[in-house]
Amino acid sequence: MKIFLVFLLCCGWVASGSELIKTSQPKKYENLSSQSQYIQDNNFGIVDVLSLPESAWTANNDDNLNLGYTSQSYWVKVNFVLPTSPHPYVLEIAYPVLDSLKLYLISADKVINYSKLGDKQTFSDRPIQHHNYLVPIESDVSGELELYIKVNSSSAIQLPVRLWSQQAFYESDQLNMLFLGIYFGLMSVMAVYNLLMYFSLKDKTQLYYVVYVSAIIAFYFSLSGLGFRYLWQNSLWWNDQSILFFLISAVLAGTLFIVRLLELKKHSRILYYGCIFIASVGVMLLFLSIFFSYGVMIRVIIAYASLACLWGVITRTVRLFEGSHFSTYYSLAWNAALCGGIILAANKFNFIPSNWFTEHALTIGTSIEVACLSFAMAERINSERKKRFIAQAKSMSEIRKANQLLEVEVESRTRELQDAYDKLKHTSRIDELTQVFNRRSLNEALNTECLRAKRFGHSISVLMVDIDHFKKVNDTYGHQCGDKCLAHVANLLKDACTRAGDTIARYGGEEFCILLPECNEHDALELGEIIRKRAQATAFRFENSTIKMTVSIGVTTAWGQSLEPHILIKQADMALYFAKQHGRNQVSLGSTLDT
Repeated sequence: MKIFLVFLLCCGWVASGSELIKTSQPKKYENLSSQSQYIQDNNFGIVDVLSLPESAWTANNDDNLNLGYTSQSYWVKVNFVLPTSPHPYVLEIAYPVLDSLKLYLISADKVINYSKLGDKQTFSDRPIQHHNYLVPIESDVSGELELYIKVNSSSAIQLPVRLWSQQAFYESDQLNMLFLGIYFGLMSVMAVYNLLMYFSLKDKTQLYYVVYVSAIIAFYFSLSGLGFRYLWQNSLWWNDQSILFFLISAVLAGTLFIVRLLELKKHSRILYYGCIFIASVGVMLLFLSIFFSYGVMIRVIIAYASLACLWGVITRTVRLFEGSHFSTYYSLAWNAALCGGIILAANKFNFIPSNWFTEHALTIGTSIEVACLSFAMAERINSERKKRFIAQAKSMSEIRKANQLLEVEVESRTRELQDAYDKLKHTSRIDELTQVFNRRSLNEALNTECLRAKRFGHSISVLMVDIDHFKKVNDTYGHQCGDKCLAHVANLLKDACTRAGDTIARYGGEEFCILLPECNEHDALELGEIIRKRAQATAFRFENSTIKMTVSIGVTTAWGQSLEPHILIKQADMALYFAKQHGRNQVSLGSTLDT
């Protein structure tokens, strides 16, 4: 956007080939503009102009003749002496956006060369195919000469007229084209690089930057006449429109780029809406430029570009004081381009001397500008990457915390489920009333121990215990007393069986079963007697009553391959039945039943 203020200051100046060479090799051409005189055209022909007195002419006191924006035509006169030379000369008018030029080269009151030039004629009509206006002077022409030029243009009327030797001009022009090639090449590299970055990152800021840089390149290309020379030689309408189009496009893209780079929508609604207004006006001017003449639109667009530049200054100043680090790069870019434009404008208006630096100040400034904005883009990418890394780290931290909480919760729930499962498993294996194993647990343990006994040749003993006259207890004292009686007997059994691996289970009703792995018949019988004596000697109280009870016990022992769970239970049950039939309160041995 900075180029537009420069455009205003220069009143339509263009970076031309010969101007660039002037500062580096000032002795190779003669500046005829400093010797020129001019007069406003009043429908004069060349004969009328030749007859005008000297007093009618106005002398130009500057290095370059600058008549500004005007709808009038002017005649310009230059008197000069052309030394004799074996080589031809070239007259150059280094301002390629002039609409119409009629050049009369007169020697001894005779027109020796007439040329009609301007950007309202096709490029092929020029005597020398160049983006500036060139008129060849043959080597046989010398002495005192007069040059008359009739000029009119819808752009600013500037007439930098220079006299070159042909060899010096083409040598300088080659260096200048090399310089412009490097400049346009570097700018294009910046645009292409950021375009590739846009395709990679999909960040619209880079897209606006690419359009902005491309618009600046295209604007210079059109203003310098290179576009007319190489791209649209036969399109006179577009030759004017291209300057307007690319100038407005640069303002639009630059404005949108500033909005994205400085994050105006997020940080400042006033600055944001101001930029949106400028962009909207630019879109409208793009449409209007199709219908209105170049002379009208260029004045409007210069005012529009000036407003955009002023708003750019306000925007960068506000954001700079707000601490935006992107605004620092943007300020450097702005200042570089602005200073370059002011220096070049001061040079054109003869405020400062002409040298290589002043002639190239704008080109250097815009190069620094694009470089600074590229640094700003790189910083923005790094900033976004840091933000993503911080967000990812924060997200990962939150995820880790959530996972830790989840692991703790899962572990807690797992323990609860395991406890519930263990409790359920325990409940499913334990008789609720007596808190000894139930019959299902007894069957599982009996099957397991029988298989182990078969494998290792161990013996297994089983005791069947029955409470004597239990029905009478229930009938006399009630079932609650019977439940207490069952729990009392279960406790007696648990106190008596102290070996690891012994299994006490409620077999059913008032019957209990004791499984004794690796226990011989003698030890099983001895344990049965201990249980019987303790039951007989221990009474329990229920309410106000003391209840004594006895138990009958059947004992069986088996080993070998014929060992089967159901046979063990059957033999123990038969021994118990024998004990009950023969008086109760006794221990019966299953191996004696047959005898």
